[in-house]
Amino acid sequence: MGDFSRGAPAHLTKVSAEKLRDVLREHEAHLAGKADAQPAALAFTDLSDADLTGVNLTLADLTGARLHRARLDGARLSMSKCGGSDFRNASLGGADLRWADLRGACLRAAGLNDANMAESNGAEALAPVYDADGRLSDSGPTKRAIDLSGASAQRADLSGAQLPKAFALHADFADANLGDSNLSGADLRKAQMTSARLEGADLKGSDFSGATLTGASLSGALVEGANFAGADLRGAILEAEMRARPELAAAIFAAASRHAPEDLSEVLRLHDLWVHSEGRQGQRADLSDFDFSGRDLHGINLMGALLERACFARTRLANANLALARLNFADLRGAELTKANLRGASLSRATLDAADLSHANLAAIKDDAPNTRAARTNLGAAKLKKANLANANLTGASLVAADLRDADLRQANLTGADLTDGRFEGANLLGAQLEGARLDRARDLLLPN
Repeated sequence: MGDFSRGAPAHLTKVSAEKLRDVLREHEAHLAGKADAQPAALAFTDLSDADLTGVNLTLADLTGARLHRARLDGARLSMSKCGGSDFRNASLGGADLRWADLRGACLRAAGLNDANMAESNGAEALAPVYDADGRLSDSGPTKRAIDLSGASAQRADLSGAQLPKAFALHADFADANLGDSNLSGADLRKAQMTSARLEGADLKGSDFSGATLTGASLSGALVEGANFAGADLRGAILEAEMRARPELAAAIFAAASRHAPEDLSEVLRLHDLWVHSEGRQGQRADLSDFDFSGRDLHGINLMGALLERACFARTRLANANLALARLNFADLRGAELTKANLRGASLSRATLDAADLSHANLAAIKDDAPNTRAARTNLGAAKLKKANLANANLTGASLVAADLRDADLRQANLTGADLTDGRFEGANLLGAQLEGARLDRARDLLLPN
């Protein structure tokens, strides 16, 4: 356990704006390899309200610093020393905190949306306590882990982060990546974790009571001794054996599908009639929460069907008609969707990791009537890691905040698609068409020459 109280001065040092500019300029020169340039030594300084937007503080020493309300959006703080520092109410949107030492740090109510905190260390440490005037408290140092209570870390990358015993009451981790992180013993009561990735995370002894984990992926997570009482796990992805564990007995799961497996053929027959009669006969299929996993549904007609939270893991859906279907939070991991029609479908926060969507049609549906809006295929915040989208038609589709890491997008048509906030690390876009596509804040997007 770190001890950042050693050598803590009796009073935090105030740094003027002019002095801070000099320190940052010198630090940049140091990082550039200038021999006599000094690295930023900002330990135990008061940088409250400082504008540090986009600055490069890689490897800087901010131990015990106070950064209340500081603006650090887009700042580079990778491998920085921030042990015992206080970032409460600071803005760190899109900041790079990879491998940062955040032991005992306070990020209460901080803005961390889209921040990269992968492999950061927020374990317990002894941290000094300073009063409102910056004077060292007589009460002595406090032992604490990282404080993320009330923080907003939507879409943040915390993969592999060390966060044991973290205090994250009411924190917002919607669509965040916490895969392989250590959250053992963490306090995550009433946290917002909709569609968060928690695959392989250590959650032993953590408190998730009252938390929202709708559509979260908990595959391979360790949950021994955790408390999920009242936690919303509707549409969450987890193994059957995990769901049966006593730790999840008081969690909230989606109601069972309204249809039994033996009813499926009749439901599909009535739905096909409903489609072909344009709603005059038959009945629209509501197969939300139905388990289709492993079935052969090649060429099936589920156009316009209600399929919220349905499980299609490893299901064969080649040439299927899923146009205008509602597949929000659906589990389509490893599904075969080659040449499938998904035009105008809603796949918000669906999980399509390793799915085969090659040659699939996910283009927006445009009505020729005047003053009508296109029905966009919605893949907002969808998980498409390692998905095969080669030669897929995604014209006009919405992929806002979609996870496309390691996806195959060769020859895909992304004309007019919205890729805002998408993640593209390792994605192959060779030959992809991107005319008119929105690429605002798309991360790790490497366009081929």
